[in-house]
Amino acid sequence: MSDLDPFKLFLDIQLKLPRNGPGSARATAEAFALVPELPPAPEILDVGCGQGPEAFDLLPLTQGRITAVDLFEPFLDKLHARAVAEEVPDERLTVKRADMEELPFGDGEFDLIWSEGAIYLMGFEDGLRAWRRHLKPAGACVVSELTWLTDTPSPEAWDYWREMYPGMGTVETNTEAAKRAGYRVVATTVLPKEDWFTDYYGPMKEEIRKSWGEYEGVEEAKAVFNEMYREIDIAERFLGEFSYVFYVMTRAE
Repeated sequence: MSDLDPFKLFLDIQLKLPRNGPGSARATAEAFALVPELPPAPEILDVGCGQGPEAFDLLPLTQGRITAVDLFEPFLDKLHARAVAEEVPDERLTVKRADMEELPFGDGEFDLIWSEGAIYLMGFEDGLRAWRRHLKPAGACVVSELTWLTDTPSPEAWDYWREMYPGMGTVETNTEAAKRAGYRVVATTVLPKEDWFTDYYGPMKEEIRKSWGEYEGVEEAKAVFNEMYREIDIAERFLGEFSYVFYVMTRAE
């Protein structure tokens, strides 16, 4: 009987990837360009930052300070090591370990809350509602969220995501959820297919291939790898019926 921890194996693979979810520097910049006017040096909170690729992508786009938050310490260690290697000063990037469900910040601290591919852990509407109080009255919020792009998805894609993310909505239902949570949606952008594969699924397939022999005969590992392959297969065949969508929002009074 193996004592392998499937979740730890999954995270070990994640730590070897350039990003911990679909995305790109270009997509981050395009979404940032849609944010209504910010102060010259905004306070930015990056929630569920992982290894922080989007934080580094945002740095050249603003003169403000980014506070990057995640609960998984090995991700933060890699983020901090990159910041040191690139000589990013503390006044530009702060790294903090915290639970996104209990953010250790006061009311109205941030001009912009940013989160890529992480809000699903709380649920889209619940996450937006919980984070809203940390925004200044004129603050903005940008999140990328897995979203249906059609009302009639293929049965296999529908069954898969109903199992994996039953709360997944459409652009329309998510826009209504954002309104209920106290926001105005000012723009949306859809993540293109290449941004799923270049820095995420492509490297993931390579890391699984390299790790497969190491876990030969370990059924728990095989199950983890097969589940990861299953997700990639769904994306390869059905992207366009769903994708990540950036929701660019302002706080409503």
